[in-house]
Amino acid sequence: MNEQNKKNTISVIANIVSTIVLVFSIIVCVLVIASMKSSSGVAHIFGYSVLSVKSDSMEPEFYENDLIVVKCTKTTDVFDVGDVVSFFAYDKSGTRFINTHRIVEVIEGETRNRYVTKGDNAVASDDKKIYSSNIIGQYTGKRISGLGKIVDFINSPTGVLLCVVIPSAIIIIAQAVSYATEASKKKKLMLAQAEERAREERVQLINDVVAAQNNANGVRSYQPIIPSDIKFDDAEKQRVIEEYLYKQKEEEAKKQAIIEEYLAKQKEAEQAAKEEAEAAKIKAIIAEFLAQQKADNNDSSESDK
Repeated sequence: MNEQNKKNTISVIANIVSTIVLVFSIIVCVLVIASMKSSSGVAHIFGYSVLSVKSDSMEPEFYENDLIVVKCTKTTDVFDVGDVVSFFAYDKSGTRFINTHRIVEVIEGETRNRYVTKGDNAVASDDKKIYSSNIIGQYTGKRISGLGKIVDFINSPTGVLLCVVIPSAIIIIAQAVSYATEASKKKKLMLAQAEERAREERVQLINDVVAAQNNANGVRSYQPIIPSDIKFDDAEKQRVIEEYLYKQKEEEAKKQAIIEEYLAKQKEAEQAAKEEAEAAKIKAIIAEFLAQQKADNNDSSESDK
């Protein structure tokens, strides 16, 4: 494998890794935003949530560190004995946590039911009965073994830093470096193209001058004084490029001068039209004044008679 193939392989691998990290970061961000917008504080997408199992109380239905999928429920939903539900519970210190147990008894009430829950692997039922308003989801029967521990780590501050922030920063820096490198390559290519155009124009100009002189002297054919494939040294290249850029600047200056001249003429024409309109207005006012005076004089003459 040659050097170019190695570079291409490394570039492909880097792009794949970057894509995976970006997709993963987007998923984490979506889950965070979803949890922020959720009234329960639990992230959900399209009506489903994924929860990490913290204990072995539901074995063998699912095991500690599994990742389970639950369907989000409403406070008005009704549940039956045997349903496995996830609900908010409180430990002895008053800290709220999510528990997932099976409903073993339904206590019907006038306005709402209460539910007795118990872990399949637990000896006794849970101390507190729950209402539908405590339940956030119902277990769908789908689980991924062992993935809950990984998800818990990713959701931790250290996990977010190691799995999202640092990889994203590396990708951003790598993309910035890549962009700067490509920009440098494009700049060099543009300079090389400008140099080549300047060289060709200079060669053509010299050959045209020689051709004109030969024609003036009656010479019908001639050999170009400078071959089209001539190569200049670095100093000549720099001089040619500077001459080319100077000509470009002159052309731009000429265009700007033409535009400014046109705008000045337009301004003069507008000013002349404005002055002409003002003069016409003054003439009309004077004519109206003279007509009024003449009318007043006629009225005076008639009254004298």
